[in-house]
Amino acid sequence: MRAFRVLVFVLLFGLAFWFAAPRPLHAQSPTTLEEYRRAIAQALLFTQQASGLAVNERAALLEQAQAQLEPIHAVEISPGVQTNIDNASLLALLNDANKTDAAIQRLTALRDVLAQTPPVLYAADLDTLRDILNRPPFIENSSETWLQELLRRVLEFWSRLFDNTARGVFDARDLFLLLGVVVVIVVVIYFVLNLRRNVVGEETLPPLTSEEQVRSPAEAFDNAQRFINAGDYRRAVRQLYLATLLMLDQRGKLKYDPTLTNREVLRQASNDPQTTSALQPIVETFDRVWYGFQPLSQSEFDAYRARVEKVRE
Repeated sequence: MRAFRVLVFVLLFGLAFWFAAPRPLHAQSPTTLEEYRRAIAQALLFTQQASGLAVNERAALLEQAQAQLEPIHAVEISPGVQTNIDNASLLALLNDANKTDAAIQRLTALRDVLAQTPPVLYAADLDTLRDILNRPPFIENSSETWLQELLRRVLEFWSRLFDNTARGVFDARDLFLLLGVVVVIVVVIYFVLNLRRNVVGEETLPPLTSEEQVRSPAEAFDNAQRFINAGDYRRAVRQLYLATLLMLDQRGKLKYDPTLTNREVLRQASNDPQTTSALQPIVETFDRVWYGFQPLSQSEFDAYRARVEKVRE
């Protein structure tokens, strides 16, 4: 008898626990768009009614407004297509009786938006959109070579820059890009000039004309003076350079050979630091004027001639 009572007690306890235990929530079907519109309209109505009451009397109507929105977490905007809804900020406004006016503004705006008929997308519209997105500028033109693409981008940049300038609109990005282009051009020009100076320095002396043929430093100095009197400083620079080489050859500092480049001439004199230091600026000026075709002012020529005279001493 005692065992029977225990068994009955266990069964009764189990049934009570089963009824009291929370049931698992079944997946709630999303709210339709029309149902959501009605819920917003009803919540707006309750809120507007609450707005006509004193602040301390609004709680009941605002709770009814909240009850319209709390269960809605997803809305089916079209068959098989749904979107999640987050009403947390709107519920927070409804929960504060002092913010009833703000809640009315939010609900009114939401009601007006939902009243608009959603656009219908047809297959033809999607095909048109797909065709547009499959053409430049949305995709790169694979048939365009790198050179054509570069030219196109340069033309687009200049067109945009000049159009903006004409309208008085300046884009900082275009300004920085323009400055970058200028810097690149300056660097390229500097590099080319240095390269040319280094290349011409390796050239040998071209053959002398009959009137420039010299066999001694004295003849070279005479020719130089003749060119100075005629105002031809470039040819005078060359004769003074020949006079310097012939003087150093006579003194055994180097061997004069017209087939040698100027760099090779300097390497011959590298064993004598004093000769090298005296010859280096003369060679550089000669390269710049004769091969680089750079003009020489009167003061620069006088400085060059003074260096040659110093070697002559």
